[in-house]
Amino acid sequence: MSTANSPLADPRVRGVVGTGALFLAVQLLALVVTPRLAGRGVSYGDGGGAALVPLVLGLALGTVLALAVARWGVSPNFLRGLTILSLSVSVWFVGTAFLGPVGGVVPAALAALAITRSRRLGLRNAVAAVAVAGAAGVFGASLAPRYAVFALLVVAVYDAYSVYYSGHMVELADTSLQLDLPNAFVVSEGATDTSDITVAPEAAESDGSHATLLGAGDALFPALLAASAQSHTATVQIVGGGPPFGVAPTAVGAAV
Repeated sequence: MSTANSPLADPRVRGVVGTGALFLAVQLLALVVTPRLAGRGVSYGDGGGAALVPLVLGLALGTVLALAVARWGVSPNFLRGLTILSLSVSVWFVGTAFLGPVGGVVPAALAALAITRSRRLGLRNAVAAVAVAGAAGVFGASLAPRYAVFALLVVAVYDAYSVYYSGHMVELADTSLQLDLPNAFVVSEGATDTSDITVAPEAAESDGSHATLLGAGDALFPALLAASAQSHTATVQIVGGGPPFGVAPTAVGAAV
């Protein structure tokens, strides 16, 4: 089959495939990280709903700050610093799962350096994927599945409202790109860094470029549900050697 007739000839299809691969990577890494974090006692609670409080507050604060920057001309420095700090802490969770609390500082510092020094999409997507998986792992280890389902449903309703009714989610995405905040996965045609990307449809039509964006939250909450199932339901050993190599069938179902 010729390339021209292949579905992958369509940049929109390639964008979906690319963001889908990143989405899957977040899910898989979260499933690996979650039992390791739980084994080290790194969590916000013991399976109740207490972890919903920092989760909701963090998302609300980020949204309010981004809107303040986009609409009211507030200085973006605090938002940029908070985003870098949040991503670094989330990467530290992943590092802690494999290297311990002290060893986890190294990948966290490298992630912070990478996203402040480079605008390359590939590097930023990689950092965002690790960070989202770390957040999903720690919250998944903290929330029982019923609370994870509740959080996913609430965020889905909010997402539909913010995209199709108020429209401010597109505004937030554009602000994130302008401020070089790596809180979304970006797969682009003809661009290797964030300086050439915009979410405005008319811009893509004028220069023939195309970018597919997937917000970090769109990957976080499904991965959180899978991680919660992995942490709080029975696992089946697929490789010998202990709990980190077990997979919960419910987690597989959640990921699917």
